Amino acid sequence: MKIRRITLVILLLLSALFVADIRYFGGRSSTKQPSIHFDVSSRMREWAVERNESFVHSQADITSLALYGQHGMIELRNGDTDQIVVQATIGADDEEILEQFEVKETRLGSELRYELSEEKTQGLPEVALSLIVEVPAGMEVHIQQNFGRVRVHGFRGFLSLQANFSEVMVGDLQGTADIQSSFSVLDLRKIAGPLTLNDSFSTAKIELVAVDGGYDFDLNVNNGTLKNNAGLQLDVADNSMTGRGQWGEGLHPIVIRSSFGSVTLHLNEK
Repeated sequence: MKIRRITLVILLLLSALFVADIRYFGGRSSTKQPSIHFDVSSRMREWAVERNESFVHSQADITSLALYGQHGMIELRNGDTDQIVVQATIGADDEEILEQFEVKETRLGSELRYELSEEKTQGLPEVALSLIVEVPAGMEVHIQQNFGRVRVHGFRGFLSLQANFSEVMVGDLQGTADIQSSFSVLDLRKIAGPLTLNDSFSTAKIELVAVDGGYDFDLNVNNGTLKNNAGLQLDVADNSMTGRGQWGEGLHPIVIRSSFGSVTLHLNEK
């Protein structure tokens, strides 16, 4: 999709400019970790016109769900039935633009996918896709969000999330989470289970809750900040900080790789 390609180009350009600024103008031989914070929490835009679409499927042999949003909100939670329910909203500045787009539903083997259809005109009219989704517990869900917000609450399953220029809130998650972010703000609360986080130019606040089997920590932050209360053994060299340690039996891996960002890790042992 053209919008995704342009997003990637913007990310690469901004990354290059930021690195150049740090390298050539970011101070002399200081070994201090820079204090970096990002704010992408501006109020969601109100669109002149919107269209709603709904999709309902029995889970049956569907094991995974893929959601692709932009300029809108993605909300994910577990439902009380064996159905997959997707409520989609397309927003645009006028009816002419709105009529050019629809929600595309695709079935690929055992995966169900929802995304905005390819634009049918030249140029890139600004349009938003928001999704409110309920799924049965235990499913694998992949979310990709560009220039928007993500809300995941009370999810039980396998979460894969990619966020670009977005605000992300994940709360009360039991399962496995694999998160990638660029130029985003992440608020991860009451996470119970393995977590892999790869972020760049982002701010991440992470709260882990006690689980049977404990945690094994493997953290590395380059050109950023790291705060924690997990008693990690820290190794600082130049602009890189590594943290390692275990809590309990160390069965659940917590792997974090951060570049030009801020990571705050809180282990809630209660």
